[in-house]
Amino acid sequence: MKKLLAAVAVLSCVPGIAVAQDEAAPPSDFAGLRAELRLGYETPTVSGDGDVYKIGSAVSYGGEIGYDLAVSDKVTFGPYINYEFSGVELCDGGDCLEIESNLSAGGRVGVALSPTAALYGKVGYASLKLKAASGGFTGTDNKGGVYGALGAEFAVSSNVYVNVEAAYADYGDFYGTGFNLQRRHVAAGVGFRF
Repeated sequence: MKKLLAAVAVLSCVPGIAVAQDEAAPPSDFAGLRAELRLGYETPTVSGDGDVYKIGSAVSYGGEIGYDLAVSDKVTFGPYINYEFSGVELCDGGDCLEIESNLSAGGRVGVALSPTAALYGKVGYASLKLKAASGGFTGTDNKGGVYGALGAEFAVSSNVYVNVEAAYADYGDFYGTGFNLQRRHVAAGVGFRF
């Protein structure tokens, strides 16, 4: 028995005979149906006359679903939809403006840098839900605009990935004030491919 174990130990050290123990994980192609949970930090602003004013900054959380179609061995393209809740609130006395949520949808293009890393860009439409309260009256409204994001995705396994992303949305004129409403946002996510 000792001779057999010694022979196995010797053979496992010989190149070409040993079973490869350090083989890389199978490559991820970054294609297919995906769903992710997201946690971020956002800063909605209004800007005009060369100045930018923060409405506030807060943590955001939500999710995204999408489908990435392989266009080539390194490039993917597909639709996505993203919904995030916001905690941003600005109050002055009894008057408050709150950002309740953000919805975005559009297209995403990804480029694989390696079997486990990819860069991607997104462009689409975004809708920001606002809630205002003043003197006992409350109202909500949605502002729509353009959305763009750049991110990096890293495969943890063939079905699990993590990502980081920076996004910007411009919702246009803020109710005839001559100021534009924007949202700056960074997020990290963990996702699953099916």
